[in-house]
Amino acid sequence: MDFSNYKFRASQCHLLMTGNIGLSDKESARLKYLVDRKMDAVIGDVKPLTPNMEDEVKELRVKLKSKRLPKTMQSELRKIWRSERHKRNFSFTNKYVQKGLTQEDEAISMYMLYRNKVKGVMTLFTKNEEKLENDWFTGHPDLRAMLIEKKRIGFDTKCAWDLDTFPFAIDKLIDTYEWQNQVYMDLDDADEWITAACMVNISEHGLNNEKLKWLYALQNKDGTPDTDDHPNYLEYIKKCRECEIKMIFDYDRFIELYPYHNMEISREEWFGNEYDIPLEEKVVEKTSIRSKDKIDALKERITIARKYLNDLK
Repeated sequence: MDFSNYKFRASQCHLLMTGNIGLSDKESARLKYLVDRKMDAVIGDVKPLTPNMEDEVKELRVKLKSKRLPKTMQSELRKIWRSERHKRNFSFTNKYVQKGLTQEDEAISMYMLYRNKVKGVMTLFTKNEEKLENDWFTGHPDLRAMLIEKKRIGFDTKCAWDLDTFPFAIDKLIDTYEWQNQVYMDLDDADEWITAACMVNISEHGLNNEKLKWLYALQNKDGTPDTDDHPNYLEYIKKCRECEIKMIFDYDRFIELYPYHNMEISREEWFGNEYDIPLEEKVVEKTSIRSKDKIDALKERITIARKYLNDLK
């Protein structure tokens, strides 16, 4: 196999940028301290290095010359090698990822409404169906870059699982998305890329899964607590209500999409308690600015990564 031209997915790239190649910052500082102390010992300012310290200097210098890759980077590259060599897909998924996939269209629609109603900007989004690639990267952004006020700006939506995972406006964009955005900008020749965190409802299937967990958690010798003669029935209904409150942010939209879902909370009770979340609070935008330095650093890592992949056996 030849990985000399292997193209990395936008979602992988943050894993290439973890740690330092050779020595970590902590190890570099330690080596400098030991070398400086050894020099000072020559002129009698401090005590000489102990034998253990001398061994530590030798080990750190060997590691510095070896250009050893960070463990996280190595782990990802080994996974890529085995995936390509043995034609296996090591894709990762969980309920958070699944919500993002199933609710992507909902997020795009809500984000478009948010920009119109809240920001006063008419932006017509069309879901991108095309995978982009160049000599270094591949990526499939939700939305292609468009010209807005003389800048090419791209957009990506992220579905928060619940209120607990929804970012605040003051929060910094996490590195995973920052590197992903840099790749998207390189692929789509964009100046800026906006990550829009969207608080959209869970799908009916997802909500049913959350309720089912309680159905089985509360079962006993009398069976599952889905009938009113079961001793845990009231507790089960309570947990179902909690799931609805936790996972639904727009009651009418959920009912519009899933009119036959067995809701435990009525519309009157829902709005009486003001459980709906206003549109202006359901989107948080984070903007990445294209950085030639970051993109060049990533391409440098890819050159090193390709060599590592070719050397693996």
